[in-house]
Amino acid sequence: MASPGPIRSPGDSSTNPRGSVRRVIRALLAVSALVATATGSIAATAPPTTAPSAPDTVLRVTLLDVGQGDAVLLQAPEGQTALIDAGPGNVVSLLGELGVERIDLLVATHPHADHIGGMAGVIASFPVRFFMDNGDPHTTATYRGLIAALEARPDITYLEATPRTISLGSATLEVLPLLPRGAAGLNDRSVTLLVRFGSFTALLSGDSEVRQLNHLVGLTAVPALTLLKAPHHGSYNGFTRSFLEAARPRVVVISVGRNSYGHPHRVALEAYAATAGEILRTDLHGHVEVRGRDDGSFAVVRGDGVASVRGGGRATVAAGGGDGRRERTAVVATGAVSAAHLHTGLRITVQADAPGNDHRNPNGEYVVVENTDAAAAAIGGWRLCDLSNHCFRFPPGAVIAGEGRIVVHSGVGQSDGERYYMGRRRAVWNNNGDTATLYDAKGAAVVAFSY
Repeated sequence: MASPGPIRSPGDSSTNPRGSVRRVIRALLAVSALVATATGSIAATAPPTTAPSAPDTVLRVTLLDVGQGDAVLLQAPEGQTALIDAGPGNVVSLLGELGVERIDLLVATHPHADHIGGMAGVIASFPVRFFMDNGDPHTTATYRGLIAALEARPDITYLEATPRTISLGSATLEVLPLLPRGAAGLNDRSVTLLVRFGSFTALLSGDSEVRQLNHLVGLTAVPALTLLKAPHHGSYNGFTRSFLEAARPRVVVISVGRNSYGHPHRVALEAYAATAGEILRTDLHGHVEVRGRDDGSFAVVRGDGVASVRGGGRATVAAGGGDGRRERTAVVATGAVSAAHLHTGLRITVQADAPGNDHRNPNGEYVVVENTDAAAAAIGGWRLCDLSNHCFRFPPGAVIAGEGRIVVHSGVGQSDGERYYMGRRRAVWNNNGDTATLYDAKGAAVVAFSY
């Protein structure tokens, strides 16, 4: 069977959704990788170029720190990869650091330079199977460069962003309905993807503004979310109250850099703070990777460690609970220490609600610190603190054995190397939410657990 035809620029008659689907079917039946359902949804799966060294159990959603722009990398447990936008500049080396060897789906949410500026370089540097956009052309040199890069790669199959479901390994990407062409500006026709991995959900919506967000809410297309990439870089018109009430995100990540637009806007930040359990910003926290599990639990890694820890293959952090309670988030904070000194195998959990009266039973609440690495972790001089800066300092020589654990009780007692006591007469950990942070001897945060 012949290879699929070249990518056509929007406006060409071959870019209509029906023609796109036919080309996809022709191309992928040859490799038994596409199934078209009667409803018109498409499930496109592709094996990774090389099998991973060990099975993964998480969907990795990485919001890259690309300055004032968007670039979101999705990596399925089975190895399939999607890149949603590519920032304003070159992201090729960064993708290489994150272990990307091929891209199964490349999406341009809309043709503004801060979203597609790095896309031609990606197309020139990686094997890409599918390219999707909203079909809207633009007049800029950046957009023309993207089209030229696509036309130079006839092996890439074009998909227009019509409602459909695409499977990325065991995750699915639902392409949500767009406003009609010509009825809205470029921002309000951003390709919007609802990502599902079991009970874990994420919404990626480019630069959607009020009109598109209201459109999605009116279609009841916005479920409760684990992760929300803030629309339009946290702008004043990048949210609505009804949208946030429908989404109720656990985590909001704002992809933003130095800008003259006032992003993120104070009102938007206040709205997110009233809704979400955690707000992260790429201009403050660097790369943000959210690792979703199919039970709805998740973990967060941020900063330069997203790339360096990934490369070392040691990215174990504490996870949120998936039992219907408020999600708990683990964070490896790497801004103050080099990756070589991170104990990425450490994980924290908090038992905050002591039996009976918490203040009369402070030893009934405790923190468990586990070491999932085979090597022992020396924690002498380290501190464990809550949000109110109630801290416990581990004595010199304190160690967590390889694959071992220690317990830190809030009350009074005699430490024995496995059980430690903060010496408090009253409860420390708030039952309705708190954060336990473990700091090394130099004061750098190593791992934290929020609930």
